[in-house]
Amino acid sequence: MEKGEISRTVLLKLIEAILKEEELETISRIISTDPNLTAKILTFVNSAYHSLRREIHSIEDAIAYIGYRKLKEIAFALLVSATLKNVDKEELLKSVQLAYLTKAIAKRAFPKLNLEEEAFLVGILNHVYQKEGEKLIKELEKVYISKAVIEGLRNDSSPLGKLKILAKKLFPWCEKILKGDKNFKLPKSDIKREIIIGSCLEAQEETEKLAEIL
Repeated sequence: MEKGEISRTVLLKLIEAILKEEELETISRIISTDPNLTAKILTFVNSAYHSLRREIHSIEDAIAYIGYRKLKEIAFALLVSATLKNVDKEELLKSVQLAYLTKAIAKRAFPKLNLEEEAFLVGILNHVYQKEGEKLIKELEKVYISKAVIEGLRNDSSPLGKLKILAKKLFPWCEKILKGDKNFKLPKSDIKREIIIGSCLEAQEETEKLAEIL
């Protein structure tokens, strides 16, 4: 394993523990087996974004502060980073942004479906699935990823698959929105313009939070 690289095996163990809602001590122990992963988590929690009054040095304190939901997003983003080693950071951040866009659309446009967490997973894993196919699916099944997420990766006609395709369709317009370009028309969609714009802005904001550790 190259210097600075995080073990994919450790990341998968961490993901499984988070999904099974293991105790804080167990999750902290898994993270601590990989010094590079430990450093990434501490870097994130002590980043300028959090504006902490004191620096956090304990993994347990870091997890307690950021919470399991954000830790899960970090773990999946780092899994993608560890897998797509030959992809430059800009492309990696686009994968993360697509994941947050998929999540934001699910939350804002279809709140009653309660798909936002799974939507993020389909979005973040899409690039890896395109590269590894069923190899990735077998790993995900071992760590108890939901069948809905797996179906979302495999089948573009599934509910999560449709969300993924919609996010991909809107992604180029997000770039225009973020650049402040007002002279463009959004693609035809049943989703309101303000929802699309809000989702794009939210995706960018969340991506910026993770940029430092990827």
